[in-house]
Amino acid sequence: MKHLLLDVNIVIDACIERENSIESIAAIAKAKSLNINIWLYTGSVQTLEYVLAEEIIKQQNNKNQTISKGTALRESRNTLKLFSENFSWLSSLSNEGNVFTSEDPEDEQLLLSLDRFPKNTAKIITNNKKLLKRSHKNTISPKTLLQKEISTPSIDFANLHIQQDIIRPELEKSIHSVLHHGKYIMGPEVAELEDELQKFTGAKHAITCSSGTDALLLAMMAMDIQPGDEIITTPFTFIATAETIALMKAKPVFVDIEEDTYNIDATKIEAVITDKTKAIMPVSLYGQPADMDVIQAIADKHKLKIIIDGAQSFGSSYKGKTDSNLGDISTTSFFPAKPLGCYGDGGAVFTNNDQYAEKMRMMRVHGQNKRYHHKYIGIGGRLDTLQAAILLSKLTCYEKEIEMRQKVARSYTKDLDNSLIKPITKEKRTSVWAQYTVRVKNRDQIQEKLKESGIPTAV
Repeated sequence: MKHLLLDVNIVIDACIERENSIESIAAIAKAKSLNINIWLYTGSVQTLEYVLAEEIIKQQNNKNQTISKGTALRESRNTLKLFSENFSWLSSLSNEGNVFTSEDPEDEQLLLSLDRFPKNTAKIITNNKKLLKRSHKNTISPKTLLQKEISTPSIDFANLHIQQDIIRPELEKSIHSVLHHGKYIMGPEVAELEDELQKFTGAKHAITCSSGTDALLLAMMAMDIQPGDEIITTPFTFIATAETIALMKAKPVFVDIEEDTYNIDATKIEAVITDKTKAIMPVSLYGQPADMDVIQAIADKHKLKIIIDGAQSFGSSYKGKTDSNLGDISTTSFFPAKPLGCYGDGGAVFTNNDQYAEKMRMMRVHGQNKRYHHKYIGIGGRLDTLQAAILLSKLTCYEKEIEMRQKVARSYTKDLDNSLIKPITKEKRTSVWAQYTVRVKNRDQIQEKLKESGIPTAV
């Protein structure tokens, strides 16, 4: 069990001293200690406010004191606000089914809301005996939870469910807007997203495309990379970096990495430059830019271009400039697991060069400068409108997410054992921590231990 959804009666127990309060509070505390995600359901808010107000009035009457309904309601809202600060809200969906034919629509809503979680990962905690009996697989009582031996829940690398719930109202509004206007290819959200990306990065041009891989292809096509040309890059990266160079019939020339950042060692680049070298392609691995001052100086000296593979680093910075505003062309990926991810494939290219921008805009739509007029050989590399709408919603809270990533990374660095070789961020750079990557000697054993504790790892 990874998620626990609180029924109304459990919330009331936790907020007001009642017969079952101690048991309910203890059950919530146990769930928190096991790192189980605790949720309140937005569809229950009005019921919670009303029932809590009634309980407040009842308690005052027992003390021979009177309180108005309005005052009780204000107290109930304040109490609920304080209580909910520690937990997440599960918002209701428009398609949770027709519950009005049910014997108990509110219980039906709660049960349907469990579909929002991966199968068999969530339960409703309740004191409602009828609900416990009716749906014993999806519910649990506080007493059973306290007696139950619960295994430690596993952690997801990228918990898209929780992230969705933070922005769900805005997300659903954006998606429904696209469904309403029906412009699924190059709809208005695409241009709006590009404007917002330009503001966020400081780059003059932001051009969205179908993936981070296609972003690299578009960059090389804009630079007119030819068969036999050499592009200097790192071997320590995802295959797309070198794969796209090979697709252009060019030659990837590998330079070793720095031992501390795992990025390309800029001091070794100049030694491999030949008369066929056309560009340098550093990779901002794990979320941190490479040593761009040195790389830029080498590029300027030898009249080379720079294409940044920033698939993992959108939102990072180097000496005050965003990773997307460095080099001649910078690229990124919006793959779902990336720091800023959509719910499918997506990517973008960034440049301050007007000529490159114009070419890439055409090349992502088969080289067209107007309908059925093809100035260049291009690709079908557009970002679809639904993904643009999703990214617009996610971009509104992305700076906050970056702050949260910094907090988690600092915690790991502070608390992890010093026998691990921990990642570092170089001076005057920031990382968006696409991954927190450590080096260990007994890797297999440590991976197995972490797996037993529900902690995911990858090599």
